[in-house]
Amino acid sequence: MRISTIRKRDGREVLYDRAKIVSAVSRAEAAAGEVRAGFADEVAGLVELLLERRFADPALARPGIEDIQDQVERALVEMGAAAVAKAYILYREKRGRARAALVVREEREERADSATPSRARALRVEAKDGAPTWSKGRIVAALVSEAELPRASAEEVASRVESRVFASGLRSISTALVRELVDNELVELGYEHALRRHRPIGIPRHDLRRLLLDRESDRSGRSVGSAVAGEILARYALEDLLPPSVADLVRAGEIDFEDLSEPHLPLSLSIAAEALPSGASTGGKPDAAAAAALLPEIGGLARRVSRTVAIEGLDPFLAALERSSPSALRGFVAALGGIAAGSGREIEVVLSAPRSLPALLGALASLEREHAPGALPHFAVDAWTLAHLAGAAGLEADHLVRRGILAPCWSRDGERHAGAGLVRRASERGAIACGAALVLDLPRLARRAGAWREDRLFESAAERIEAGIQGLLALRDFQREARDRESPRTRVGFALAPAGLAEALLLLGDGEAREEQAGRLLAFLGEAAERLGRAQGISLVTAPAFAARAAARFARIDALEFRVHQPWLFGESSGAASPAQSYAHGLESTPEPVLCALLGALATGSLRPASVLADLAAARPEVRELPCLAALGRIERLRGRTRGGAHALYPLPPVPSGRSEASEVPGGPSDLFTLPLSTAPGAHAGP
Repeated sequence: MRISTIRKRDGREVLYDRAKIVSAVSRAEAAAGEVRAGFADEVAGLVELLLERRFADPALARPGIEDIQDQVERALVEMGAAAVAKAYILYREKRGRARAALVVREEREERADSATPSRARALRVEAKDGAPTWSKGRIVAALVSEAELPRASAEEVASRVESRVFASGLRSISTALVRELVDNELVELGYEHALRRHRPIGIPRHDLRRLLLDRESDRSGRSVGSAVAGEILARYALEDLLPPSVADLVRAGEIDFEDLSEPHLPLSLSIAAEALPSGASTGGKPDAAAAAALLPEIGGLARRVSRTVAIEGLDPFLAALERSSPSALRGFVAALGGIAAGSGREIEVVLSAPRSLPALLGALASLEREHAPGALPHFAVDAWTLAHLAGAAGLEADHLVRRGILAPCWSRDGERHAGAGLVRRASERGAIACGAALVLDLPRLARRAGAWREDRLFESAAERIEAGIQGLLALRDFQREARDRESPRTRVGFALAPAGLAEALLLLGDGEAREEQAGRLLAFLGEAAERLGRAQGISLVTAPAFAARAAARFARIDALEFRVHQPWLFGESSGAASPAQSYAHGLESTPEPVLCALLGALATGSLRPASVLADLAAARPEVRELPCLAALGRIERLRGRTRGGAHALYPLPPVPSGRSEASEVPGGPSDLFTLPLSTAPGAHAGP
């Protein structure tokens, strides 16, 4: 029977390769100083005959490496090449001794208490499952499975590594050193693509020490283990998930994504209470027991997002709890806060028709005195409803708005606010999610464009949005692969979060934030996000609520790139934060008229962070009664003035063929879209 496969020392079966016998005999000839043309090939032929005779019965096992080496020795002796046979036997024995003596040890520091000497703590210990002997096959298997290298190439790399290890004379070796040797061979042989897949992702010791000791740098309340895991996942997302060009933009501080520390999870999820299994089982009659049954399901959803779980349609459950007893309502809200605190996720309740709002405000005010704001859920309430509260309810609402527990929200015809970065369509009933948020460094774009150069700013912003969408698509594809099968079926959209909006307006307005420029900028970003996202088949909405972390990162990077002292732009009088500390995120640090223009362009969303209304209230110390709600009332009255009939034209890339929009205007290499401008008194477009 002709030999086709052989058995390796680790039990694997591989294809028989005659060339390896020829190579081994040639090396033995060279060592003995008796090189004859064609002799090695003759020996290989004789070895094949001997093997075929010995393993002629198919019932017998495949010939192993030791069987083949025994037949090579026999063939050399029978063919009268005693010196070559001696060199071959010595080489075989040397390799066998090295293989038996070499022990592979896992690099792991032994755990020790304070009584253990420091010298003992530095010792290397074996893996808990024992120290295996050397096996080239393990390297081959790892390269094939991890680096996706062809088996022939993996065998070549493993052979070169084995030769180096045996030549070193080491009696033990760590897995870390083996990996380094493999990496070196991959580079020398030109397998950089395999090296990238094979290389582990780790954290530099300096960064690890910072995460362990400097807990002030992590404001999310995550544990040390979660913070370390987040750093590793963020590095993986940059190196393996995002396209290389997009990852380079992130490293350079041009754009960012919230939150790359958990790229496998969507940022936020919104679902109606009636869509949860326990909510659907109420038969249209929610009661206190049904409300309690919702809590475990909401807790389960918190494990499937990285930021926020928004629950809609809780109004009838809250009303049932109010009818049951005030303590039942208070206990339910406290339980939602417990879920938020325990999971490290934000729980947002979106109220649609809050008939039980006074009782809810009382329960929240009572709980707020006993708990930190992070240990309570957030409630999104229609801004008009909040602005018209008075009396005791108004006092409680004003305080809760200042503390960030109540968030005013706005909606428009055909859609409504459904949570952080989430917009629900009028006829939509299922769960919706925000898969990721693209963050733009607006101050950097404004600096490069220059004062009053809106056209340059808009053009560069559109380019960054286009590039960022490619990153969103990559994250979408990865989340589809990693999706938990128990998660509810959802429509996944994405968010565009401008960072440093206040600073960008100061730069664009040559030191003064102007409401008409603010309206145009945010309206452009919203239109560009919607249109460019639709061209790539995704839903992309503007959501200033995100980007707190990215705003601080952008400011640190820009402080090094733009070393220009501009106290007249970024001093205390401007109301904007210093770029060396952090840019404003969301709608922070914007004067009241500018904020009204921004909200007029936003149309659907919520007012975050809580400091926005608190700052507006502080700017008018003469208003002492319900200052936050009074500021909200002024915003509601002024928002309508920012919606005018004037329009301007700005270029955007053309919509792909087969798509049409009412706002398209054909004209030249790129289509144009109409952008509503502010018609507030005194509005102008600049010089």
